[in-house]
Amino acid sequence: MKYFALLLTVFFVLGCNSKTEQTTNEVSDQEKDSQRITVKDIDNLKYSDYVLSPEAKEAVLNWQRYQELTMQIDYLKQADLSFFGGKNDILTTFLNDLKNDIPQSLATPAIKERLIALETKLLKLHSTLKLSNAKKSEILSNIKELLVATSNLNLQMNKKFELESQVIEDPSSVTPLKN
Repeated sequence: MKYFALLLTVFFVLGCNSKTEQTTNEVSDQEKDSQRITVKDIDNLKYSDYVLSPEAKEAVLNWQRYQELTMQIDYLKQADLSFFGGKNDILTTFLNDLKNDIPQSLATPAIKERLIALETKLLKLHSTLKLSNAKKSEILSNIKELLVATSNLNLQMNKKFELESQVIEDPSSVTPLKN
């Protein structure tokens, strides 16, 4: 009878312990779901998203790394963070190629500065995604900063072609009107 009581006690202790683990696992899964970035979360970010003008689209048509960047930004907007949370070497190589392969028609100081800002925001998001304890709000903030930097790059390219399309006459070459 003593052995039966001892066996029954061990059985209850082990049984109670497993329910606690199951409850802990359920709470842990709920926490993970609440920390997961969704398309809705990204859609709720407020920023001005500039698209390229037809002239700028023509200029970036053969800029392969920029095309890859826009594709990855589209994936990011669909809550696919795999590229931005990937390996350091791949991201570093991509960013170097993006800056080095810029077409001559776009190689202005202002556009190069926007590329540097974009690189900074991309690396900041990458390092945040590598943290095991990164908060959802921090990740969303970094995503917004990257989307704004990309949008500003597009705006700068649009401004370049808008400025080039303006015809401004030199006032000294205009003949004065006679009364």
